[in-house]
Amino acid sequence: MKRSTPNAPKNLFRGRPVTAGFLILLFAALVPAFGHEVSTLYATIVRDASGFDVAVSIRPSELAKFPQADANGDGSLSTEEIKAVAPGWRDYVGESLKLSGDFSPLELAPGKVSMAAGEGGGTVVETRFRIDPKRSIKELGVRFAPEDPFGSEFAALVKVVAKGTVQQVVLNSKSPSWQFSFGEKVSLGAQLVTFIKLGVEHIFLGYDHIAFLIGLIVLGTRLRDLVKIVTAFTLAHSITLTLAALQIVTLPARWIEAGIAASIAYVAAENFWIKEIRHRWVLTFFFGLVHGFGFANVLHELGLPKRGLAAALFSFNLGVEIGQLCIVLLAFPLALWLAKQPYRRKVINAISAAILLFGLGWLVERLFQLSFMPF
Repeated sequence: MKRSTPNAPKNLFRGRPVTAGFLILLFAALVPAFGHEVSTLYATIVRDASGFDVAVSIRPSELAKFPQADANGDGSLSTEEIKAVAPGWRDYVGESLKLSGDFSPLELAPGKVSMAAGEGGGTVVETRFRIDPKRSIKELGVRFAPEDPFGSEFAALVKVVAKGTVQQVVLNSKSPSWQFSFGEKVSLGAQLVTFIKLGVEHIFLGYDHIAFLIGLIVLGTRLRDLVKIVTAFTLAHSITLTLAALQIVTLPARWIEAGIAASIAYVAAENFWIKEIRHRWVLTFFFGLVHGFGFANVLHELGLPKRGLAAALFSFNLGVEIGQLCIVLLAFPLALWLAKQPYRRKVINAISAAILLFGLGWLVERLFQLSFMPF
């Protein structure tokens, strides 16, 4: 009588060091986002005949982090709460935003704080300033270095418009300042590099997209299946990214973000019952269409250059693909290794459960415009 092969261990204690190592590495891409919440602000500086108009906007959900802004503690801001915090917020922005003309400080004259429509959809709180330098300026220096409550993790999407030319850059704690040149043509190549960097940064700061990719990859055992999934996702989000960025198709940002959250929750839940991912590329294609609209919102917020529009779209998409490839190159070899372990299913269930909880949390938060998730 043949002796039966022992079943997989009933717990993970024997493989605890290896399993822990796998989990740490698999979620390495998520650590920056999970450890620190990134706050995003948008600044548009328009040069006219006499000076500069400056508009700095922030979403109400971000402004709710400002001290004493959310008076009733419900996680959102009412119109009355925004009016009450407006003077303090305007002073805070004025102190954090430093502009210089030809390396000499420029004085910001504060204007009003009001509600405005965001370029990517939804409502933003907009703070306006005016600069009248009374002299010609060839170099505009912009520095944004906020103190608490936002701490060191922030992203400021800055756009400078002058004589039909648009220059844009992303400022953060590692690169808080930038020099914009006037009187000369902005290199198209420099703009394209900016869009590539923006695409990469969006993936690594977009923890919802990272969670979606990990949920897709964790079951992978064959490279061919993974290639189909990634290709379908890339093709789909490229289509909707282009359609939305060109404003051929527009959808409310609230429903797009809720759709992204729903895709994360579904993929994570599906991991509990499917055993192989041979046909998952079909589902991934349809979810990729939704994610593409989310990518387009970033471009709407920052603004697209009139010159080289197609190249800017391609560059941003290339940056997104580079970011995704980095995650895939990290996660897929570990998924292959996990496939050979006796406790594979338990680890997959644990990872999927965590992603499912986050997906459901984001879904509820975005559907009902709440603010209870830690990031």
